[in-house]
Amino acid sequence: MKKGIIRILKVALPGAAVVGLVVILVNPGEKPLVGWLGAACLSLLFVSGILFTFEKLHSPKQVKTITIVNFLLRVITGIALFLLLPIWGYEEEPPQAGYLYLDAYRRDADAWQIASSDEALFAGFQDEFYTDQYGGMLSLSASVYRLLSPDAQRPVLIMFLTAFISSLGIPFFWQALHEQFNDRVANLASWILALYPENIILGGSQMREPLIIGLCGIVLWGLAHYKKDKRTSLISLFTSMLVLTLVSTRYAVAVLFLILLWIWADTSSTVNTTRQKLWKTIPLLVVILAGLEISSNWLVNTARWDLYLMESSSGRVQFELENIGGRFRIPFLVIYGMLQPVLPAAIAYPGIAIMRVIAILRSIGWYAAAPALLVAPFFISKEKDAKNRRLLFATIFFILFWILLSSLRAGGDQWDNPRYRTAILPWIALIISWVLVYFKEHKNPWLKRTYWITGIFCLFFIQWYLSRYYKLWSRLPFIQMIVVLFITIVVMLLGFVLYDRFYKTSGKRN
Repeated sequence: MKKGIIRILKVALPGAAVVGLVVILVNPGEKPLVGWLGAACLSLLFVSGILFTFEKLHSPKQVKTITIVNFLLRVITGIALFLLLPIWGYEEEPPQAGYLYLDAYRRDADAWQIASSDEALFAGFQDEFYTDQYGGMLSLSASVYRLLSPDAQRPVLIMFLTAFISSLGIPFFWQALHEQFNDRVANLASWILALYPENIILGGSQMREPLIIGLCGIVLWGLAHYKKDKRTSLISLFTSMLVLTLVSTRYAVAVLFLILLWIWADTSSTVNTTRQKLWKTIPLLVVILAGLEISSNWLVNTARWDLYLMESSSGRVQFELENIGGRFRIPFLVIYGMLQPVLPAAIAYPGIAIMRVIAILRSIGWYAAAPALLVAPFFISKEKDAKNRRLLFATIFFILFWILLSSLRAGGDQWDNPRYRTAILPWIALIISWVLVYFKEHKNPWLKRTYWITGIFCLFFIQWYLSRYYKLWSRLPFIQMIVVLFITIVVMLLGFVLYDRFYKTSGKRN
């Protein structure tokens, strides 16, 4: 035990000292020594925690590499944005202060106000601080400032906190998928979690989503590890869900539904008769329906308001809605939200360089992930393990429902929509990695074909956006272009089906 602690401290102490030095170089404050000491203490706690997790979970070298890459990408991105946004960003308060997200800017300002006053740290849970409707992230940030950075507001310190917590979830996440599925799925899913652009940008900020993603990794481990060690699993589930509830009650409810779905998928594997299956399913349906009933009023009201804001903030959207008609208003805005951040728009939009780069990277991540999610429901039935098949079906069902809910909740917003989706990225990464592994092993062409269709979709809209912004050539009216695009995709699908039928027929004859 002592040898293990000494081994951890040999790495954690110099690592903490380096992190403290980075923080005061970027964010010196009034008393750099105080800032260095606070950042070093925070880093020592989390670096030791991550190293301890590696040892307890017997994490292989690749997991350690992924975790380090995950952390470094978020720190480098966060520091780069903090330094470059005031120079190359928009002339607005958040970017000029080094913040990419308005929510982070406002919440961090309130956190410093609480920390530098005589107010209690749990004041973040009071209604007067509207910048955090849940209070957990605000109170956590205020606690870090008061205890570790009392001389100055250091946003980089909060960014390090989110990067640490998101990285802590990686070894748990890998171990969960390793135990439940296999190394190939676990490795690929962990790399997706670390490299997904939206997750990197969020992880390099002062937002709550990195904390949620890290906690979800621990939740997954608790579910997958339950049969091996019930006590430890229950402690990890309870602790992570408690913290998640404080950070975001609504995300906690969503994760709770996922937990129930996984428990149902797991326990139904021991059920043989139809009657037993029914008795196992009814409680789950009751809980889900009750949750939908409780949240329906909030969802409808907020969705109406957000859709109204989206419509009123964009003259182009208003114009297209007038052409489409009022009855298609909500479907149009929801589908538009699902496509956000729109890759063709990100490529063509004539904005400032740093924001264009961010928009393109975020869009590439989503348009690389979406085709795998799109084909997943059609091929999960091919999974040989019956229990895993049920887990995958339950997961993809929730993901698709959550994507729809996020789009309805956030309208066509290009920031909130992707952020809401990314909060459940561990489950999305699981589905994507399973799809990629399955299609590679079986040499099935349909995933590649889905990417071809996505490419055609992007080409149509790139032409449309380029002609809109730069007047390079004439373009079809929006509705006509959608009709032509739809026909093109249908023809491609028919061509793929006919090719397969002809190829298989020819193969049998030969």
